[in-house]
Amino acid sequence: MKTLEKIQEMLPDFSKNERRIADHILKYPYDLQRFSSNNIADVCNVSRSAVIRFCQKLGFTGFIDFQKTVLREYETANTDDSAEDLTALDIYQSCIDQLRKTDSTELSVISDLMAHARRILCYGRDHSRYSAQQMAFRLSRNHIDATYTGDDSVLRSNEGILGSGDILAVFSISGAKVLADSLDVFRSKRVSVILFTMNPNTSLNSHADHIFLLPSASHSGSPYLLDDAICFFLAIEMVIENIQKKLRQQK
Repeated sequence: MKTLEKIQEMLPDFSKNERRIADHILKYPYDLQRFSSNNIADVCNVSRSAVIRFCQKLGFTGFIDFQKTVLREYETANTDDSAEDLTALDIYQSCIDQLRKTDSTELSVISDLMAHARRILCYGRDHSRYSAQQMAFRLSRNHIDATYTGDDSVLRSNEGILGSGDILAVFSISGAKVLADSLDVFRSKRVSVILFTMNPNTSLNSHADHIFLLPSASHSGSPYLLDDAICFFLAIEMVIENIQKKLRQQK
């Protein structure tokens, strides 16, 4: 029996935390291509030890053993000649189609806030920092005061600087809960927090004022790891386009 099938079969026997992990892996098995046990724990709002125990309950020595087995089973399944081969462009086109269906009201609200912000700090960790940098660059090109950081200490130092009329734009593929406390501090100072993420179940939902939910290329089923930053860049262009329209209307 394949590992994902075993997880599905064992759902009734899992504890509350195990069920959170199981549900996420069944829905997004491709996260195992790029996520560590810590990442999975953050996304599922459980401890890392809970993730390890989950893997051991399935008969694995630990997370790495579990991760390698699931990915190997997936790669084997995709060697079937009858499987449809999707190119990277096919998958990104699908992401574009999904972005076209974005809630226009929420997009308009986010764009309006950014167009009239006093200043904007764009933040992203690890690979997401490039998206934060791109957003700051595109906003600056439209004469909006924007900077970026990928450094947690710099982010925290801004807790005493940003205030009413300012925006914190956060780019996080997984919406890891590690940011929750810091976001709450910014919001207490009346800073508007906008979260760009690809995780509809992120624990940061209640810690942000506005959420731009994007499609994920890495959840597409591609046998190789696609770059979700491209979806971030597309979303940035959607926001910039709306900002430019709003600024033109004011002239």
